[in-house]
Amino acid sequence: MKKFFAFAAFALLVTACSQQPEYKITGTVSDTNLNGNYVYLYPYGPDAVPTDSILVENGSFAFSGVQDVPQLYTIRFAEGVVEKQRVGTGEVAPYTALLTLDNSKLSVELSETPSVKGNPENDAYYALQTALKQLRADSKQIFEDARSENKEIVAAAEKRYEEMEEATNAKIKEFLYTHADKQIAAKLFSDFRYSLEENERREIVAKASEAFKSVPGIDKMIEHLEILEKVAIGKKFTDFEMAGLDGKMHKLSEYVGNGKVVLIDFWASWCPPCRADMPHLVSLYKEYKGKDFEIVGISLDRAEDAWKKGLEDLHMTWPQLSDLQYWKNAGAALYGVNSIPHTVLVDKDGTIVAKSLRGEKLEAKLAELLK
Repeated sequence: MKKFFAFAAFALLVTACSQQPEYKITGTVSDTNLNGNYVYLYPYGPDAVPTDSILVENGSFAFSGVQDVPQLYTIRFAEGVVEKQRVGTGEVAPYTALLTLDNSKLSVELSETPSVKGNPENDAYYALQTALKQLRADSKQIFEDARSENKEIVAAAEKRYEEMEEATNAKIKEFLYTHADKQIAAKLFSDFRYSLEENERREIVAKASEAFKSVPGIDKMIEHLEILEKVAIGKKFTDFEMAGLDGKMHKLSEYVGNGKVVLIDFWASWCPPCRADMPHLVSLYKEYKGKDFEIVGISLDRAEDAWKKGLEDLHMTWPQLSDLQYWKNAGAALYGVNSIPHTVLVDKDGTIVAKSLRGEKLEAKLAELLK
């Protein structure tokens, strides 16, 4: 009898040891027209190839397997099966799931508003998705109100919209700061990078785990932050050489760091927001030109004729430099410029004092520096 019990205990131990942890994904698809199509499990990232696929039958599907370490994946249909729809920044596309895959039991719903449940990381991410969708729905109503001819209604709508933007950004930041060790937060970080201040991006990267940093694209963002660190507020300007309108090479230091407050303006003739800003810059230049103020334009144009016509049409009379290399402009690369218009304000001794100032904020800063 003792031998029997010993054998039974040994058999149970062997069985337990052979049962490896595994993930189990049970999924539903809300659109019955998608029955008979395959859904695919992809590692997150460009040029990824699926690691598994399964046919959708009776509105459901299932995946199972072993995941050694948590990793970001997507579940989606083949290209063209689901009609593409434009979604807001950071939102998951319809009938697509973004998820952190680990050895958990996960529940996935593929619908117009996808969801994933089953581990704390996915639960938190999709709770955030729900909150963002509600904020955007409220924003849509605000836009409708802003079309009113009643000025008071429009003013109130604009104020509510600003509050909504602040609320959205606050939720994003809270998630990023509290999940900086998670890959799914890295995806959100990439999506909302232009909504975050430079110092906020640095703080998040400083808190980030190696798993966060391993997500495709994050390495490029970190490299960009390293470039921005060299031209951060409080640092001396970075010099470079580029051709002027006269065809000769000119150094930025010919204009900057020589006793004048200088606005370095990255722009292009093909950029509508840049063109919209120019009347204000022209006005400021007329007001402050004789008061130790200069503007240096760095154009991201690629055609000399278009560049010169833009200068003429917009009445830009300050010094201009360009290598006509479009987004590969060497000066823009040194200053980490990835969107225009972009301004860098430098004081009289060549120290960067402000960046990305436009409109009234730029006017106020110039008044402060040139009083």
